[in-house]
Amino acid sequence: MQRHTNQEMLNEVLRRVLHPLTFKQHPTAESGYNKILCADGNFRRCKRVLAACPADCPEYSDLHHLEWHFCFSRECPKKELGDNVPSDKQHPRRDRNLYRTLSDTNTKAADAELSFRHVHQGSNLFRHIPCIVSDLPKPDLLHTMHIGMLDHLQKWIFHFMKTHERLGKYNAIWLSVPAYHDLTPKNKSYEEVSQWNWKEMKDMSRYLLGVVTQSLRGGSPAQRPIFNRAIECTHALSAFYMYARFKSHDDATLS
Repeated sequence: MQRHTNQEMLNEVLRRVLHPLTFKQHPTAESGYNKILCADGNFRRCKRVLAACPADCPEYSDLHHLEWHFCFSRECPKKELGDNVPSDKQHPRRDRNLYRTLSDTNTKAADAELSFRHVHQGSNLFRHIPCIVSDLPKPDLLHTMHIGMLDHLQKWIFHFMKTHERLGKYNAIWLSVPAYHDLTPKNKSYEEVSQWNWKEMKDMSRYLLGVVTQSLRGGSPAQRPIFNRAIECTHALSAFYMYARFKSHDDATLS
């Protein structure tokens, strides 16, 4: 009973907060710019785009009124969660319109169908938003960049250096990065660090391009095009991350 009450309260809070998004005139990527009053009291020129944020599985279950530990994007059996399923064998997407219809029908047959799909009976605001929530962009620096793409980039660079016999030079230059402002001197090479936290990832992004560039200096004529591509890839992702950290943008940064 208490769990049902908590669920209804959560749904009501979400309804009040997200009510404008239930209309078809919700902001899209094609919408224009507007002056928006931000939390710090300043007006900024912003483009309003409907987005989402990553969450843990139990949180998604509560938000979307599902049974715990089931995928909120597809009707996937619990035993297959985490498997890399080919696109032609993926389970069907969750149909919010169907869930809303079954919930409004409120019959034993409809309740049984919802239970079969591991969906709770009752109203849920996300079934009224005119989009596929799981497909919305998730502009979350912590998950998508710090422990996502930057972590992937680091591992890719490590194997690249090892393949081209530059790992010793890479580690030596890594350890030579001096302390500067809030950057602390390095006492471990890259491969000696067993686990990275988000702050270390953020600090690393400030000097990674320089370390990679210096590590790949020289080389044979056959290696230079490959080394240049590696530097370009590192520069592209590092630059995107730096731009993503801007608190605001203007015509110059967006051009």
